[in-house]
Amino acid sequence: MAATGLTLRGRTSGGHLSLRRLKSGRHSLGMVRLVPMNEAEFRESFERTVARRAADSVHRGVWTKERATEAARVELETFLPRGRESPGHHFAKVIDESNGKQVGEVWYFVREEGGKIRFWVDWIWTDPQERRRGYATAVFQRLSHEAAKLGAERMGLYVFLDNPHAISLYTKLGFSAQVMAMTKPVG
Repeated sequence: MAATGLTLRGRTSGGHLSLRRLKSGRHSLGMVRLVPMNEAEFRESFERTVARRAADSVHRGVWTKERATEAARVELETFLPRGRESPGHHFAKVIDESNGKQVGEVWYFVREEGGKIRFWVDWIWTDPQERRRGYATAVFQRLSHEAAKLGAERMGLYVFLDNPHAISLYTKLGFSAQVMAMTKPVG
C-alpha cells in the first residue's frame, strides 16, 4: 500500500503540523499545515484510496477489474481494523495556509517495533492541479522533522517502480531502496 501512528491532536499547537515558507519554482509556497481528518473526511479519503488501490492493482495485473474494488476494501479494512481510530495511524489533510485550500492528504503511522520507532508514510496524495509546486516536499520535510523528534532513526514508504515522478522526488528527498519485490509471469 502506498500511500499511513502518532496522534496529531495534542502533539503540537492546535493539533497541526506546520512548515514555514518554501520556494518552489515560480511558486511561493506558504506555510503548509497537516490537519487531522474528521470521520467524514477520513471516509472520503478511504473511498479515494480504495478506488486508487483497485485501479493500480488491475493495471499491474494483481486483481481482476470485477473483483478489484472488493479486494482493495478488504485489504484496507484489514490494515485499518478500527478505521480512523486504528492505533498508531494518522490521517491528515494538507492545507496551504496562504489560501486555506486543501491541496492533498497524507496517511502515516508511528509505532515502536523491536525497540525502535518506526515512522512509515502509507499514502501521500496531491491534488493534480497542485502538483509540482513543492507541497509533497514540504509535507515530507515536516514529517521528517516529526519522525526525528519522536526518536525514529529513519522514515519509510513504498513506491511502485512504474511511478518515476514519485521515485525521483523520494530520491531527491534522501530516500533509498532497501527492499525490492519481484514478480514473474507463469504458465
